[in-house]
This record gives sequence, C-alpha cells and structure tokens, in this order.
Amino acid sequence: MTCTNCGADSADVYCARCGERQPGHHDLSVKHFAHEVVHELGHLDSKLFTTLRELVARPGFLTAEYFAGRKSRYLPPLRLFLTLFTIQFLAFTFYKPAAMYNITTLKKFDKAGALTKLIERASRRNHITVEEFEERLDARWHKTYNLLHLLNILGVALVLKVLYRRRYLVEHLVFAAHFLAFSYILALVVLWPIYALVGFHPGPLQKALMAITIAIMLVYLFLAQRRFYGDGRGLTAFKTALLWGGTYVVSVILISGSFVAAVLQFR
Repeated sequence: MTCTNCGADSADVYCARCGERQPGHHDLSVKHFAHEVVHELGHLDSKLFTTLRELVARPGFLTAEYFAGRKSRYLPPLRLFLTLFTIQFLAFTFYKPAAMYNITTLKKFDKAGALTKLIERASRRNHITVEEFEERLDARWHKTYNLLHLLNILGVALVLKVLYRRRYLVEHLVFAAHFLAFSYILALVVLWPIYALVGFHPGPLQKALMAITIAIMLVYLFLAQRRFYGDGRGLTAFKTALLWGGTYVVSVILISGSFVAAVLQFR
C-alpha cells in the first residue's frame, strides 16, 4: 500500500521511509487504545524521572549525553526547559503568597515609592482604578515575559560563547537550557515551599534564601562546566563567576524589559 504519511510505495505494517505505522482494524479496538496509553505513560514517566535525576544529580551530564548521540533516553533540552519554566512561572505567579511576578510584590521592594506613583498616574490617565490598572498590567507583563523567555537561553548561550569561543553555539544553547531547567527546579524545591508558607517579602529571610540558592547554582555551574567543557579548576571557577554575572544580567534585562514593554502598551 502507499504510506498514509509520506506517500512512499510498498509500505508494510511500518513505512520503510518514515517509520509511520499504517492504519488497520486494530486501531479501533479499546484494547489497543488502552495498550497505547499504558505504554506512553510508562515511557514518559521513565524518561522524565531519568532526565530529572541526571539533571539534578550529575551537572553537565545531560549536555554531554546529548552531544554523544544518546538523546532518546532523555527529554529534549528545549522541552525540558519549557515545561519547567511553565511550572515555576505558574507557581510564582498565581499563588499570591509566593507570587514574585506581579506588581504588588514589586511595590514591596519600591522603598522610594516611584513605582506606586507611576501606577497612580497611569491609572488616572487611563480612567480606571489603581487595582484594575494593576490587574491589566500584570496580565500584559505575564504575556510579554512568556513570549520573551526563550531569549533567556540565547542570552546565557551568548555569554558562554564569549567564555568558550572555540565551541559551537548550539553546544552552549543546550548547556544553557539544562542549566536554566535546573534553576527552575531549585526555585520550586527550595524557594516556593517557604514563600508559600510565610509569603514573599523583602527582609533577612528573603536575602538568606537568595544567598543559598545562588551558592547552590554557582557550585552546579562549576561542576557542569568542568564535566562538559573540561577546563581546569581555577579557570572554570573564574568562568563560573563571569557566567553567573552574565546570567543575572540577562535575567534582569528580560524581566525588566518585559515589564517596561507592558507599561508602554498603555501609552
């Protein structure tokens, strides 16, 4: 028969060209459907668990495996990044006590009151209440940041390209995706449970938690670079400090840039 997917001639149960399974009467049975569901869930659970375990326990290992040709054992880097970003973004956005990405939280850190005055002026200019303006601004900020967050990988990869100029940009993109995925896991495991209980407020606790997470990520970055790029300890430590600084700058630019873009949409 002709392949239903690619049109190749003489397709058997599976097409020799594209691998597509050809339709048959078994596709309509409940038993076949149940078998497919169990197979897919079991395969996904196994791959997901393996990927998360190696990502956390063996810094740089997944990136090395990816370029060693062992990709099918783990979730793809971009899918892993997108999934974990979405989970942590939702966790730190819609659960109010732990919300970091909203105007109310930003105002807590605005000791001079400049943001509050800006919002009050903008709400009057748009003839709506402050509360309604903040809700609209939050929605536009979240939408803009979601559209721009993929640039986070590119920004970190470009910093890596400066530090490791002889390596391909694609290598840095995969490394950046894995590192950022780990940072999201760290935020979900360490920061979110505490902020969910006590709230996200400026103060000693918030500074202490930030210091702890930064220390963990610096160690992780050092070990991941040692495994994947193979430089000596001293040089890797130096590049780790530079990479962390560059990663922080990229993050600030994306968050603040998406916020400013959301504000400008009201003008």
